[in-house]
Amino acid sequence: MKNDDPATRERKPQTVEELKAQLEKSNDRLRNSETRIRTLIQTIPVGLLITSEDGVIESGSPVCLHLFGCSYADLHGRSLGELFHFEGKMEEFLSTIDSNQTKEFAARRRDGSEFSAAVKVSSFASFSKPGLLIVVEDVSAKHELEKLKQEFLSMMAHDLRTPLTSIKCFLELVSEGVYDGRIDELKRRSSGIGNDTTRLINMISSLLNIHKLEAGRLQLSMEVIPLSEIIYRSMQSLASWAESRNIPLDVPPAKSGLLVSADGDYTVQVLVNLLSNAIKFSPKGSPVIIAHEVHDDFIKIKVIDKGRGIPKDVQARLFNRFEQARLSDARVEGGSGLGLAISKAIVEEQGGSIGVNSEPGQGCEFWFTLKREIPE
Repeated sequence: MKNDDPATRERKPQTVEELKAQLEKSNDRLRNSETRIRTLIQTIPVGLLITSEDGVIESGSPVCLHLFGCSYADLHGRSLGELFHFEGKMEEFLSTIDSNQTKEFAARRRDGSEFSAAVKVSSFASFSKPGLLIVVEDVSAKHELEKLKQEFLSMMAHDLRTPLTSIKCFLELVSEGVYDGRIDELKRRSSGIGNDTTRLINMISSLLNIHKLEAGRLQLSMEVIPLSEIIYRSMQSLASWAESRNIPLDVPPAKSGLLVSADGDYTVQVLVNLLSNAIKFSPKGSPVIIAHEVHDDFIKIKVIDKGRGIPKDVQARLFNRFEQARLSDARVEGGSGLGLAISKAIVEEQGGSIGVNSEPGQGCEFWFTLKREIPE
């Protein structure tokens, strides 16, 4: 119904000056709107493309420029087909518009390299001009992690099956009376089965810990504890194994009364992980040294071996989750491949840091730091 009430009907400009003033207000609103949109595009923490209805790029967020390795000038005016491999998938791409679905396509950077992109498309109209709003996410790292997980699970299945088979065979031999009257051999085989059982327990513990890490449920019980207790408990845990491999554990005399703030059990697990790796890769007769440096606010614990060393390019990946399982040494020597990743998470959760210094052929120095507590 037409509104004829003069009190509520919007007053039309009566003069040129009023018309100019109203036009200026409209222009101000338009400029403010454009500024807000531009600010949103520049600050949004995702890859964002704005294109015309036919897919010609008009704007992109800084994150998107980084993803494609190009400048705004490089991106502006290009078609989506230059950024994404749509061969045979254009209908699939078009089907995502306003569907609230995310599809994956191969994307091409300016330097020619490619990455896996998850794409979500919405249509919109700006001042009656239709266009497309495209959210782009690089999911290459996610795919790589999934690949690492699959490799890890494959290796873990093999490593679990091996000791279980050994235990099963041993029990069958015992039940068949093979070791009747052969006590010494039974003791020797029992010792080996004990080692297999320990390996199984350690692998299962690693699986449980990595699950806690991924779920954000790794809970620490911080306490003030003597550094000597952490070192002693760790050495006791591995003393028999080190002796069986003829690897002396060397601990230089420590200053008495050194205290740290840490979760005792988890910190022992960290040191045991580092020590077991050092023992595993050390030549027979070569000592593994457990040293420490005392600083004002922290204590640095070092595990030093004279093994084969680690190349620089491998060092950068050692503490990545599931990455250690890829390394040939880990496969040869056995283990879950999660020890260093778990150790890193524990140390950092306690406010410390962890790392490695090594040169090929010159051994390794793995280290981590703990907050120092000074008695009043």
